[in-house]
Amino acid sequence: MFIKKTKLVTFVLLVVLVLSQTVVLAEGVESFAVEIVGSGVEKEIKLTLDNLKSMPEEAQINEEYIYNSKTREKSAMVKGVSLAYLLKEKAGVTAENAEVIFEASDGYEIDPQTLEDIFNEDLKYVLAYEINGESIDNDDNPDNEEIVVYRKQKEPGEFSTVFKMVVKITVGEAVESTEKAKPVEEKPKVEEKEIVFTDITEKYAYAAKAIEELAKKGIIDGVGNGLYAPEREFTRAQFCKIMVEALGYKQVEYTGGFTDVKAGDWFAPYVQTAVESGLFEGYDNGTFKPNKPIVRQEMAAVVGRGAVLAEVVEQARMDKFVMEKSNYKDKDLVPEWAAHQVAWLEDQDVFSNVAVEKFEPTKVVNRAEAALIVYNTLFRK
Repeated sequence: MFIKKTKLVTFVLLVVLVLSQTVVLAEGVESFAVEIVGSGVEKEIKLTLDNLKSMPEEAQINEEYIYNSKTREKSAMVKGVSLAYLLKEKAGVTAENAEVIFEASDGYEIDPQTLEDIFNEDLKYVLAYEINGESIDNDDNPDNEEIVVYRKQKEPGEFSTVFKMVVKITVGEAVESTEKAKPVEEKPKVEEKEIVFTDITEKYAYAAKAIEELAKKGIIDGVGNGLYAPEREFTRAQFCKIMVEALGYKQVEYTGGFTDVKAGDWFAPYVQTAVESGLFEGYDNGTFKPNKPIVRQEMAAVVGRGAVLAEVVEQARMDKFVMEKSNYKDKDLVPEWAAHQVAWLEDQDVFSNVAVEKFEPTKVVNRAEAALIVYNTLFRK
């Protein structure tokens, strides 16, 4: 009799355990990382990070993913769960192909994906819960459970293979697979311009490579007749241009926000783009002062913001760098609004051959220094 009761209790506990797991994966979950819904699945599910981590071994992915930022190719060790596995084994997808929509918690618009791509074993879509050995926190709220979706590149140099802060995945109705895809015509490669400046003397040899590389990419220009004029000062408007070009931003139309910038000015769209992206700010009196020479503390603040936008460094990490630990003798002269950027850039040796013992925050930057600082921050490997 005792043995029968024991078996009965064990059976009941087993049923309760199974049911409780089903609930966690299906409904009644108050806090979750991502949900999978839509007419293209038999069962809508909500998944917590613990759900993902407890998936069977065949569902887990722990691999290096290569992706492209605006300035360089990067890689990350990604740990997570196969999206194809979740759709097939947990959500019961009902089609071989359908439109799949990723929704981000910050409202960032993500191009529609297809089941055909997601089921492509070469692309390996993964719901990542760990990147480079660390948990994910892109919204600066550690209490929120977050995942990032990665996929492999279809071709080298491809963009948009990382999707951050995805909270909802919607699978639409089945669509007919397209017939054999037509080969994509390769776009002719844009050859980098071979530019030689005759005035890069020994005095400016420290910036020669930076000037050459940025000129090849069309980010900086000379002043004509084979000259770069490395000794000349750099204005705020000129630095708007170099940063917009360096980050690969498309110029936007000037909306007339500053009293000293006119729509017909060559720099107007660069100013608008730089301000909208958060690189630059105007002055309290409504001016931008486009022709004002830029000084070191301003340039440091701008390239530091550019490094964050280009995903060279995360803002949270940059904020940990402080001038108190700087080696510059005049570190107390660096204003608070540029302190984190200057400290981080110093740590990255960006100011090599420009600022050695002192930073001299209000010193005007010349064209050689401007090229070196931008190159060292965004393009140096």
